[in-house]
Amino acid sequence: MNARIGFMAGIGAGLMAGAFAGAMAPTGRREIRKLGRAVEKAVDNVISDMR
Repeated sequence: MNARIGFMAGIGAGLMAGAFAGAMAPTGRREIRKLGRAVEKAVDNVISDMR
């Protein structure tokens, strides 16, 4: 159970770091939406693999 908590904490930290980097990068709305969709798909895949 501790491994899952650590894993989820790592995923959360990575998402926060990505959100911060994305907020600082000068990109347009279209690129941000694409990045958001990619992150959602990645998280969905990880969660489905954990089940």
